Parts: sequence; C-alpha cells; structure tokens
Amino acid sequence: MLTSPSTPWRHTWLLAAIIVALQLALSAGLLWVNFLVEDIPGRRVDAPLHAVAQSANYSNLPDSAFETVNLPRGVCCDRTLLIYRTTLSAEEAEMHDAAVLIVGAQDNAHIYVDGHLVGEFGRAEGQPANMARRPQLIRLPAALLHEGTRVDVAVQRAVGFGHLRPFHVGEYSALFNSYVALRFLRSDMPFATGVIGVFVAIFGLCAAPLFGARGLLFALAGLAASWAGQQVALQLTAPPWDTLISYGVYFTAFLSASVCAVWFFVEWTSVFEQRRPPRRPLFALALDPWSALARKRLAIGAVSIIAVGAAFIFWLLLRDPSPTHPMVVAQDIDRSLGWIGLLALAFSLVRVLAYYLRGSARDPIEGSAFVFVIVAAVADIAMVRFWYTYGVFLDLAVTFFPLALLLSLAVRARGVFEAATANSEKLNRLVDEREQVIRTAMDEIRRNEHAAMLLEERSRIMRDMHDGIGGQLLGLILQARSHKVSNDALIGGLERSLDDLRLVVDSLEQGEGSLTSALGAFRARIEPRCEAAGVELSWEIEDVGATPNVGPDKTLQIYRILLEACTNALRHSGARRVTVSLRRDDAGHIEIALRDDGRGFDSKLTSTGRGLANMRARAVRIDATLDVTTSHHGTSIVITFSA
Repeated sequence: MLTSPSTPWRHTWLLAAIIVALQLALSAGLLWVNFLVEDIPGRRVDAPLHAVAQSANYSNLPDSAFETVNLPRGVCCDRTLLIYRTTLSAEEAEMHDAAVLIVGAQDNAHIYVDGHLVGEFGRAEGQPANMARRPQLIRLPAALLHEGTRVDVAVQRAVGFGHLRPFHVGEYSALFNSYVALRFLRSDMPFATGVIGVFVAIFGLCAAPLFGARGLLFALAGLAASWAGQQVALQLTAPPWDTLISYGVYFTAFLSASVCAVWFFVEWTSVFEQRRPPRRPLFALALDPWSALARKRLAIGAVSIIAVGAAFIFWLLLRDPSPTHPMVVAQDIDRSLGWIGLLALAFSLVRVLAYYLRGSARDPIEGSAFVFVIVAAVADIAMVRFWYTYGVFLDLAVTFFPLALLLSLAVRARGVFEAATANSEKLNRLVDEREQVIRTAMDEIRRNEHAAMLLEERSRIMRDMHDGIGGQLLGLILQARSHKVSNDALIGGLERSLDDLRLVVDSLEQGEGSLTSALGAFRARIEPRCEAAGVELSWEIEDVGATPNVGPDKTLQIYRILLEACTNALRHSGARRVTVSLRRDDAGHIEIALRDDGRGFDSKLTSTGRGLANMRARAVRIDATLDVTTSHHGTSIVITFSA
C-alpha cells in the first residue's frame, strides 16, 4: 500500500474496518429485509388450489380439477395456464380496501375475482413476459367481494426456480410498504447497479488507451458490461426480441461476468506486483503474479471463451423449436453456469487472498471491498441455486466495487503524487543550480560572442574601407601625382569614394531588421541625383515583414548593386524614369528590382566590362541571384534572395 505521513498506516486500517463494518451492516440489513419483507400483513397464500387450464377461459373448470399445492413450485416448462385459487373469508370480504400482493411471478400474473379479470401484468398468451422481479399490488373491487369469493391467479409456466411466489391478501394500505420494499429489492436496486455497470464499462473502455494497465481496465470494462447485460436481460419485461433471446443474453452475460472476473483479478494481482521466484505451475497459476505475456494470452482466451460460449448457448436454446425444449435446456444451462460462476469466484478469491497475504501493508480498503464482492457473488449464486430465493448481496457489492477502485486508485495516486512532488522539489533544486551555472556560462559566451562580433564587424569595415574607398582614393592619389587625371575626373572619383563611404555608414546604421527602412535610406541618397539628371524616381515598396538575416554586410552589397545599376541608368541609358521595387514572391523569397525605360544596352558589348561582373560578384557574396534583362524598351536588374 502506498501511504504517506498524512495518511498513517493505522488510519488506513481504521477506514478499512469502517468500510467492512458498513458492508456487513448493510448486507445484514438487506438479508433481514429479504427474508422478513415477505412476512407481510394479511394472509399469506402459500398452499393454494391448483389447476391447469387449456385456454384463458377456465370458468367452467370443475372443482375436481383443482388440487392443493405448495408454493413456490418449480415446475417446467409447459406454456398452458396454471390457475392458483384461494377463497376469501368473511373477515377478508369485509375489508375496506382489499388487495392482493404478488411477490413475484416468473412470466405473468392475471388476477380474477369469481371469473372477472380485475388486474394483470404480462401477456395472457404467446411468449411469456419476464416479470420475475416485478412485485404487483392489485386492488380487489369491493362490489365483487363476499364470503367464499374465489380469487384466482393465472400464470404461465416458464424457466426459473419458481414461476409464482407466495402471494398475500390484505388491506391495500397495510400491503403498500411491503410492496415498495419488494420493488426496491427486486427492481430498483438492480436497475441502479446496472446503470453503475454501464458507466464503469464506459470509463474502462475510455481510460484503457490512456493508461499503462490496459488489460486491467479492459477486464474491468468487460466485467461491468457483463453485469449491465444481466440486468438488461432481467429488467426488460417485454423486450422487442424473443424471450429465448433474453435467456441467451442473460446466460452469455453471466458467463462473461465469470470469465471477466477471473481476468480482472489476475490482472489486479499481477500488474501492481513484481515477479516472484518460480514455484510449482499449479500453485503459481493460482497464487503468483502472471507475466505480461501470460496476461495477454489470458485476455485472448477470455474473449474467445465468451464468443464460443455465446454461440453454444444460443445454439442450445434455438436448435429445437418445440415449446418445451428450450425451457428445459435453459434450466440446464442455468445450473451449469452457476457451477462455472462458483469455480471462477473461488479461483478469484484465492488469488485476492494470496495477493494481500503476501504483503500485509497493502491497501486494506481495496482488499476488504474485493473480498466482499467475491463473497457476495458466491452467496448470491448459492442462494439462487440451492435455496431458490433471490440474491441480495451482489447488488450491494456492486455499489462498493467502484468505490473500492476509486479509493484504491486515489491512495495509489496520492502516493505517486507525493513521491513525484518530492522528486520534483529535488529536481527543481538541481535545475536551479544548473541554471545558475548555465546562466554564468551563457553570460560569458555572450560577452565573447559580442567581442567576436565587434572584431568581425571591425574587420569587415576595415576590409570594405581598404578594398573600396581606400583603393579608389589610392588610385586617385597616384593619378594626381602623375598629373594623369583631370579636375573633373578627380572630382568624380572623390564623389564616388564619398558615396561609397556613405553607403558603408548607412549599412551600419540599419543594422539588422527592416529592408524597407534600409531602402528608404538609399532613396535619400539617390533621389537628388535623379532629380539633377531630370529622371523621375518611382518607388513600389511592399511590406515584406522583418528580415533578421539581412545584416550590415548584406545591406551594403545590396546598396552597391543598386547604386551601380542606378548610376548606369543615369549615365548611359537615356532613361526618363527609374523604378525601384521591393516584394516577397510566392516562394517566400525577397525580390529587389531596379528598372528603367531607357534604350538598353548590348549585353555582348558589355560582357567584358567590370560593372555587371561586380554586381554579380556582390550578389554571390550574399547568396543572392542577379537577373539582368535588357531591350530597347529598358533594362531590368533583379536581386532575389532568402530572408
């Protein structure tokens, strides 16, 4: 058992003792009610006159056709009417509100007063209805009552331990409380436990895929569904199917309950325990935990037994269409299944006792409830099979069974939760310690990365200054010293160097992020040149979102490509309009284009020039593609890259 400081061992045993005492008290109360509820006010008719009628019209039966019999009378299995007769005394005839209380009739019961039908339930002819668990309280008309009045109860023979129970004659108000108690015991409580069975079956089927103990939950679902199936077969008085189908459903559900009980208790006594040293196979089968493979084979075997057993049961019931044969076979099946149920429950009881005796500290709550369920089932089967009365213990046990499961799982879950909480606290401490170490290491890494980034950026700027501006200025100085450059060329070279320096500064200011703002800075640089050249500058900029991988280096190369393209358009194309566009294509790539409406150029003549080659080299440097198209209608230069 999983216990904790907040649920001491002795407190758990005290709770178990309270539950056991409650179970025993309720069982004793139900047993007392079951035997004493038939001690009903009024006259108990357990030795009436009895006759067999060939039709519903029996008013002409001679007195010699009746003989005294004792109820219950376990006859089987003709479907002709049986008439049970009693006569009213003068005192009974003078009752203010006389009534007949029928404790139970297997199939139907029609009440006649001197041949007049005054009350009924079930069918008069045809397939008998299942009325065994339905007590009936029927008033007798005062106008028909006198000393010697004949009160007849007409029923049909059917399968069961007694098609008619002793009935009672008395005042309606005196019989009513007994009627309510009988209805609760025979009908209402079984119906409620059947509903519980349905919900437990649904829970087991839904929970099985979510938890590790699938076999246990599937066995629980099968056991609960089997119990619910028995209640369906017993509680439906006039189902839409044949009465023999109801017998088949009940017998199949009873067999399934016996098989699933073995399956469930094998799973319960195995899944929560470690394997033990091997012993003799017979003892290991009954006492020791089963392996996962053995339990899987048991599940397959259980399903197979239920399927084959159901087919065999229905074959036995339906193979002979004669009126009496299925009834006789049904009684034989009923007896056989009773013994099978007793053997299955005995095996389950041995396993449960061995399971709890192996570990005295296990949960006594679940142990007491499980033992009570098994003993209650054995007691009910014995009462039905040997004493020919209704069982009362199993309905009560079924209400404790889900409670025991919930309490047991709650105790286990609480233990697991507390263990998990302790482990979580320990892990949290370890995580906090590791987080502190990692945080310190990450701070050091960030400092090193920042220093490396600054060093790399410094190196890039120095490289750009040296290769670009530095090279241009050095060339101008050498040309000026040799007097090989004109003033205009010198000024133009200095302007280009200054433009390049500004581009470097602009690329550094943009940092990483928005291309839109970067192109805005480029526009501020290039627009005055366009205006001076009399060229209209058009912008078609879409919001392409953040571009975090477009850093200063990539921005600078884009600036230089666009500047080169724009300079060529202003100097050589004769264009009147230059358009710069930014968009994201269907593939998610960034596309920057510069187009003019000039006269274009001959790509063959310019293939040896450095302008296009430099632009293509810069595009390759930033992993972009450069597409250049030209015609007499203008030139288009498109940069495409991922961002």
